[in-house]
Amino acid sequence: MFSRGGFIMTARLRDGAKDGDKSFSKLFDIIEEIAASRSGLRGREVAERTGLPVSTTFRMLKFLVENGYLRSASSTYTLGLGIARLGNIAAAQNPLLKISRPILAELSARTMETVHLAELKDSQLLYVDKVEGVRSVRMGSLIGSCSPLHCTGIGKAILAFLDEKTLHEQLEKIEWTRYTDTTLLSASALLRDLAEIRKRGYAIDNCEHELGVYCLAAPVLDYSGHAVAGISISGSELYLKNRTAELAALVRNAAAKISNEYHG
Repeated sequence: MFSRGGFIMTARLRDGAKDGDKSFSKLFDIIEEIAASRSGLRGREVAERTGLPVSTTFRMLKFLVENGYLRSASSTYTLGLGIARLGNIAAAQNPLLKISRPILAELSARTMETVHLAELKDSQLLYVDKVEGVRSVRMGSLIGSCSPLHCTGIGKAILAFLDEKTLHEQLEKIEWTRYTDTTLLSASALLRDLAEIRKRGYAIDNCEHELGVYCLAAPVLDYSGHAVAGISISGSELYLKNRTAELAALVRNAAAKISNEYHG
């Protein structure tokens, strides 16, 4: 079922699958693929990426366009205002976002750098909020996009403050992809870094995920001291590296404030 303008609509889609749930699952696959493309996809590209028959793909695309979840222009499909509306509702209903937003904005204004809020999702880092800094450098992070855990500041900050069982489960899922010359490429190297992060209370991404992008991050903790999210200050290594101590204190204080308000 899908909601539009406060009304509930039932989608009756027939794609030849015996189980109707598969049809609904494929709708979300289509939305995810188009979102991941950033600039949109043509119908046949959607079919190729989802593995759906072309005729079924176009029928589902038509349904999503008619109901506002996608837009179609020049044979290219992009996300529609229906998705944006749902995103705004989700943000309004998320207590962590409501608490953190003014704190993130203040942190960005004070440092002039880009600030992120992210959570652990499956075995990746999911960006849930972002405040662009005045001195913003080009970064791949977008709200709703994911990044690896082993080479991002927030990813490492979260890993460092997970319970032992969850940490080892996450380590087993990591694909040790090299993104830059400073990317950590083994569990032993990462565990040594996590031990240091626990001692000092913040993580450093020394251009480990994106060339030239330096990051300082701290965990948002629950009442038991385990990470539920993390925040970061990110920017050019030229501006941030020689301010590590100053910015680390600011990001730690901001994360502590969010933690205190979040679990009250």
